[in-house]
Amino acid sequence: MGRIAGIPNKLTTEVKDKLQTVMDDVVSQLDIAEMTTDQKIKMLQIGLHYLLPKLKSVSDETGKEDTPLFREVQILNTVDEKERLDKVRAYEEKHGVEIL
Repeated sequence: MGRIAGIPNKLTTEVKDKLQTVMDDVVSQLDIAEMTTDQKIKMLQIGLHYLLPKLKSVSDETGKEDTPLFREVQILNTVDEKERLDKVRAYEEKHGVEIL
């Protein structure tokens, strides 16, 4: 027979409490002034996962995929590259294939 639904697991609660005590002690001993910029950024990167709520993906009611924030950009160095790319795009459109 297991525990009754809604009653928290006693062992899990004790482990979380002890872990919280250890973490509080470690964090209180950190000297941010002595940390490098990389160490500060890493600490923020890890800590923000626990401080901010995670955002869920929201899709359109029509069932379409989410629109990406950024589009892929191709940088061309010469006019010749642009002309070749235009020819490839025209070929793709005409024949219904995707090369690039």
